[in-house]
Amino acid sequence: MSRSYLYLILAMVSWGIANPFSDLAVEYLPVSQMFVLEIASGVLVLSLFFRKSWMRLPWKWVLVLGLLQPGLSYLFGNIGYSTGTVSTGLIVMSAEVLLLAAFGWWFLSEKLRGLEIAALAIGVAGVLFAGYSAQNAGIGNLGSNLAFAASATAAASYSVLVRKLARGIEDFDAVGVAWGQAVVSLAVAAVAFPITASFDTLEINWNLIGVAAAFGSGIFGVALPFVWFAKAAIEVPTGHAAIGLNLIPIVGIALGALIGRGLPTTLQLVGGSMVLFSIFLLQRQPKKN
Repeated sequence: MSRSYLYLILAMVSWGIANPFSDLAVEYLPVSQMFVLEIASGVLVLSLFFRKSWMRLPWKWVLVLGLLQPGLSYLFGNIGYSTGTVSTGLIVMSAEVLLLAAFGWWFLSEKLRGLEIAALAIGVAGVLFAGYSAQNAGIGNLGSNLAFAASATAAASYSVLVRKLARGIEDFDAVGVAWGQAVVSLAVAAVAFPITASFDTLEINWNLIGVAAAFGSGIFGVALPFVWFAKAAIEVPTGHAAIGLNLIPIVGIALGALIGRGLPTTLQLVGGSMVLFSIFLLQRQPKKN
């Protein structure tokens, strides 16, 4: 497996780990507070590794990337989690897989071949098997589902743009771009604070479990995966990245079971196996010239 695909898998696993932390955090903290904490923790960790001048970053790109991801994507995701379940969120946001494949075809002229289409279909089916069988899973309410769908759209748009940026810059600085977009997203979180506060049912507090979960979401959902995904975007086509996205809900549901967010069912295990098989098929696909 090439290093780029390893980066892709690491990013997906990290995002999957972050999902149960987000779900746990909004159980103890207001959405507005959790959003700021998770982005701030990501900025803090990335600041430890970003050593170059911030003035050299391609800010006209970074501003858009940060607005989309983790900015609007996480904002809508947290709003969805405030009234919906982690399983429902993972199901609805799996639409990002299809959106990313479509956006890659439309904006980057990246066509999917036969085996790639089969892998995409198997992976999406695996996600649906896993998600719909999750404990307390359901269609949720309209507001949470719309928020999850908006989150998926923002995330898919980001994935296409970061690949376009990574391919267009010879000395692409993945850590710097990730740091810059996290800083932009922190500004989004601050500006959106009054808006997200309207979804809160709790007063601002410093519950230890909630704060720890928010920081866990920031580390695994902001600091680590955006660096790895940016590195992967240099070589990995968006269609292949879309297939890799199927790992996120599988990892999220599995970790959710470990931390008491619902035990995996037989169908979840079947779904996870289908996702892994889809990635196996993808690795057998000959590289495009």
